Amino acid sequence: MFSLLLNILAYSPSTSAWNEATCTFPSPCWPSDNTWKSLNNTLRGSLYRAHPPAAPCHVPYTNEAACGIAKQNWTSQFWRAQQPGGYQDVAWENGDSYCNIDNDPNTPCAQGLVPQYVAKVQNVDDVKAAVNFARQHKLNTRVKGASHDYLGRSSGNGTFGISTIDLKGIQFEDNFTLNHGSARSAAQSVVHIGAGEHWYYVYKAADARGVSVVGGASYSVGAAGGWVLGGGHSALSPQYGLGVDNVIQFEIVTPDGKLRTANQYENKDLFWALRGGGPGFGVVTKVTYKTHPAIPAIVALLMNVTYTNASYHGALKTFLSMQPDLAAHNFSGYMYPSNTNLLAELLVANSADLNGANATLKPLFDFAEAETTAGRPMLVQTMGYVVPSVFSMFPDDPATVNEGSGSAAILGSRLVPLDIFKGARLEAFTTFLVKQPFISILHLVAGGKVSTVSPSATAVHPSWRRASHHIVLASGWETNTTFALRNQIRSGLTQVTQGFAALVPGFGAYTNEADINEPKWSETFWGSNYPRLVSIKRNIDPLGIFTCYHCVGYQD
Repeated sequence: MFSLLLNILAYSPSTSAWNEATCTFPSPCWPSDNTWKSLNNTLRGSLYRAHPPAAPCHVPYTNEAACGIAKQNWTSQFWRAQQPGGYQDVAWENGDSYCNIDNDPNTPCAQGLVPQYVAKVQNVDDVKAAVNFARQHKLNTRVKGASHDYLGRSSGNGTFGISTIDLKGIQFEDNFTLNHGSARSAAQSVVHIGAGEHWYYVYKAADARGVSVVGGASYSVGAAGGWVLGGGHSALSPQYGLGVDNVIQFEIVTPDGKLRTANQYENKDLFWALRGGGPGFGVVTKVTYKTHPAIPAIVALLMNVTYTNASYHGALKTFLSMQPDLAAHNFSGYMYPSNTNLLAELLVANSADLNGANATLKPLFDFAEAETTAGRPMLVQTMGYVVPSVFSMFPDDPATVNEGSGSAAILGSRLVPLDIFKGARLEAFTTFLVKQPFISILHLVAGGKVSTVSPSATAVHPSWRRASHHIVLASGWETNTTFALRNQIRSGLTQVTQGFAALVPGFGAYTNEADINEPKWSETFWGSNYPRLVSIKRNIDPLGIFTCYHCVGYQD
């Protein structure tokens, strides 16, 4: 009770220095050009006056050669991650401006949400120098890794940016132990990953090593940045837990400019906060994850279900009613329903039973047969594989793969329990999905091992430990969409997401894939863990230089 009282007092907005505004451009407090030049000298030329990637295609920055490079690489997520002003989601790159490769080149390129200056740090000393500079000048500071941020926490107009994409390194260790005084952990197999690594390359290295690592479902998501700081869901999460459940240790440069180690023995509160508390506690330079034995086989089942509009509700309800059975049979995966078809990528780890996986889908085949017999054509097509490892599910050349980067997307979401797929709740949820106007994506990435972890063991929303699925509502806009219509889309998504929330009271959202405009954002993102997070944030970042919109410590 006493510790809870301290947390509540720490959460009180009555403090002074912590609530003072940080410095942004073009305020008088902004450092002079000579001061920036001095930082650039310290960083050996790695400080950039950043602009949106399409700037060379627009006045006043027109550069035909550079514009050609931008057009050639516009959808390349790896190229975007390397650009000082590049983000995978241009909604958080340009903001409300028209600085894209297909906009009128005579329309001036605005700064958008790109930080004024970005330090592309090359090593830990560079990180320390950048953080010390930010603290000394009390700069509002953003940290950018692989640039997969759907909530705009790594960008911000008038801010100072620190890019960690060049902090590489993947190192495996078979008998790693944590030592602190007389305390010593049991030896275990781990992998140390630099903040600039992408999951594709980690999976490749793990495959060669003969081990498995819990990671993201994208080639280019960062393996030691925002993904894990927000919790980190994975197709392997039902087997081994969330990303944060697999972290052994962080190395982080905190706002005081010091490199610290955070684990179960050292900086324990910080270790807790970094496992799900999101950005805002400093610059992570390295993450150590436990590894698992190699997975001998994975059933990968691709499914496409087509139907008429008359069958949409029934087909979706049938498929949703199967979710508890899929979870019980160790499935994980991703599902995309619409009013014309349902696409799904379903996985069963540590299994080669392709026939058994197909048999689990029998209720959907039976419903399709009945609908077709009744004159409402419906077809269920499946294509199954047995693959030898996680890495084998990433067969494309990372230099050419297109994962949808360079477009605008906004998201809303909720975690949901298995009960929503049963009885009266199933009918209400089916009706909601059928009627809501946005793209819906079902992630079967919880339950199993995720549910065995205490709700207070990490900083993620406690409802992760009661959930089975993470469900996303997605929207976006074209490069020429008017600002007024963009605002309508934003407000519409927020409104529909709140309607979704009413169906699952007490359940929060995955902070990395959620609506930045959540009206009760701290409750939705962190629930009962938020007061403790604020207390830790206040201690570690008293000036608030790493505080971003609707991140821990932000004051509405």
